Amino acid sequence: MRKDCREVKSITIAQVDSYHRRNTEERENNLDYSVCGFGEARYYTSDRYERLIRDEQNPSFLRRPNGKPMLGFGIEVETECWGIKREDVLAELLTKVIFSHFPEGLWKLQSDASLLGGDSSAECISQVMTKEFIRNHYKDFKLMYSVYFPSFGISASRSGNCGMHTNVSLGNFGKTPEAQAEAVRKLGYILSKHYDFCAALLRRNVGTTPQEREDLTYYCHQMSTDKAWWQNLDLQNNLSDHGVCFNLGHYNEGRVEIRLIGGQMDYPSFRNTMECIFHLVSRVCKLSWSDCDKLEVIFRGCNQYVFDRLRSYCKDAGTVTDEQLAAIRETIVRADYI
Repeated sequence: MRKDCREVKSITIAQVDSYHRRNTEERENNLDYSVCGFGEARYYTSDRYERLIRDEQNPSFLRRPNGKPMLGFGIEVETECWGIKREDVLAELLTKVIFSHFPEGLWKLQSDASLLGGDSSAECISQVMTKEFIRNHYKDFKLMYSVYFPSFGISASRSGNCGMHTNVSLGNFGKTPEAQAEAVRKLGYILSKHYDFCAALLRRNVGTTPQEREDLTYYCHQMSTDKAWWQNLDLQNNLSDHGVCFNLGHYNEGRVEIRLIGGQMDYPSFRNTMECIFHLVSRVCKLSWSDCDKLEVIFRGCNQYVFDRLRSYCKDAGTVTDEQLAAIRETIVRADYI
């Protein structure tokens, strides 16, 4: 007589709690939400991954076993689905079909109360990835954004509630704590000083009316535009703030969060946004404080994917001039990604 097959375990989005709803054990152990819910914390380099370890003194702080700095980026993709009414079904689809094209263990799911559109929703959170890893796997992101998402009625941009936050490891900003702090302050100043421009650059400000644009930046408000305020900011004593464009609350854990990023409508949008982030993070390390006031200097040496964003959404939004574009065009570095 044939034995009954074992029932397949279903996956639910609510398995993993975030800052919206942490479970008791994680809260008591002071584990940061970004590392909760993964089987193990991993750092995905260009061709492999490393298992990260938690610092004994600060369980929220992850580090590489070899002591080398992390040069990583972690992304949070907020999605809403039309047509799939049950969140456990959406979770099964994301986990077993779409995420199966990526390296195993890269993604986790969680619920997000701020996602109000669609019949169901999910926030997709990645482990830490290097810039090279993301570029090497652009083909997988293309499948996710431009093939599977539209095929199953999943959107990362349709209702306007969705965003894509990016966490950046401090190692990307320099080799010393002093260099990292200076670059982080400059990036915060750029995001705030050129707020409308950056909202267009990162596709957050895509509304057609002033009220729509205000609604789209509700969770990523402009911060101080005073240069002296940023130059003297104490980075080590900031509470986590999910209402501003640049969240510094996790600085002591080795990362900062860029929140002024909109939902990405398709793969080219995602790729160009990531290339804009990569450029800003690397370029800010080389800028003087006076350079941070000049878009033509900030984007000197960008690649064609970044320039495409500058001459399309940024120009349409009226946040960059023809003269600035002409100056930047002369310095473009060619790149070849999918």
